Amino acid sequence: MRYAALAGRTERNVNGFEPHAMPFRLLSNQDAPSPHLRYRVRLRASLTNMTGRGKEIFHPFLSINHLSIMKNNSITLPAAVGIDVAKATLSVCIRSHKGAERALTLRNTEADISAQLIPELAGMSGRIVMESTGHYHWTAALLLSSAGFDVRVVNPLLAKQYTSGNIRKVKTDPADAAGLARMAAVSDNLPASFCVPKERLYLRKKLATLASMYHQLQALTASLKSMQEAQTILDGCDSPAIVAVREAVRVLKRSLETLERECSADACRDAQSKETVSLIASIPGVSVFCAALALQWFAPMPDTNHKSWIAFAGLDISSRESGTWRGRCKLTKRGNSFLRKRLYSAAWGAVMNDAQFQSYYSELRGQGRAHVEALIIIARKLVRTMFVMVKTNTTYDASKFHYRMATA
Repeated sequence: MRYAALAGRTERNVNGFEPHAMPFRLLSNQDAPSPHLRYRVRLRASLTNMTGRGKEIFHPFLSINHLSIMKNNSITLPAAVGIDVAKATLSVCIRSHKGAERALTLRNTEADISAQLIPELAGMSGRIVMESTGHYHWTAALLLSSAGFDVRVVNPLLAKQYTSGNIRKVKTDPADAAGLARMAAVSDNLPASFCVPKERLYLRKKLATLASMYHQLQALTASLKSMQEAQTILDGCDSPAIVAVREAVRVLKRSLETLERECSADACRDAQSKETVSLIASIPGVSVFCAALALQWFAPMPDTNHKSWIAFAGLDISSRESGTWRGRCKLTKRGNSFLRKRLYSAAWGAVMNDAQFQSYYSELRGQGRAHVEALIIIARKLVRTMFVMVKTNTTYDASKFHYRMATA
């Protein structure tokens, strides 16, 4: 049987090509359960062994993502997409299976993404890659993932090798989008598909705000302390403005403590999360907020090991070696700085309040380790302990974990 496609017109363009150039006649199917736009294809079957009379066949389950529609028999569906995100605009690069690329620019709004980008990518089964850009990528990532697309949000450091790996010094939004599209097409080191709910994103934003405000509070406190020392030396006295600033800093500190408790409560809204936070908080030195913070950032990483958790907190070691030369190793600090700071504080709390941790700290110091180095080693041990407890859903066993530390 030989099939000849009927050239027909439709009210909707597909992949930006005019209806009269379409080799198929596409009929919109509004009742399709898929979130993608689907179409039925009408084909005319001409039997070579019959008297020229054709027969029309309707295939209700044949969708646009099962077809390879080509202009002059060479038009394909998008194979990979890169999106460079800015505050106001999105620069999109759509890449075909053969490497052909075309650009699209639209506003970074829900209306434009729903009206322009999602129909443009209808039927696509490849990956969509965009960089993590604070909260500016959330609108596109949430809408595209809810529409059923495979969205990958990558670290800018990981994307740099694709966006800047060019001899010519070109730094534009379309060029960055093209690099992200190449990354989506060939990279085998992409993170898991974006599936973070809005509640978790909002909690992460609150935690990021809390971390930023604590940093500012530390700077303000240091400035006021410096002012007080200067007053002692110069026999000065507080002015009404300085007194008001001191009071504002105290109010800010109390407000941040309240926000910290609120974040802890938000992280324990469901019974399972509340139970996990309680398990982690049973580790010596680990507060409820530190446990909630660790659960918030570590738990969404499935199919990982304890080394991934340590690296995510920036507590992994950077090796520097070349031939017979051995450089000094140090922390990469390529991770969540607020989480790393809280883990360091938890390690110090464990040493101060638990006899076994204090014994291990003394052992490390006896080996010639510096104070900060010893606490970092204990913080790494705490992360390993958290990993085992979360993965196995077991309670804290002091004899088991401390035996591992003593033999590490």
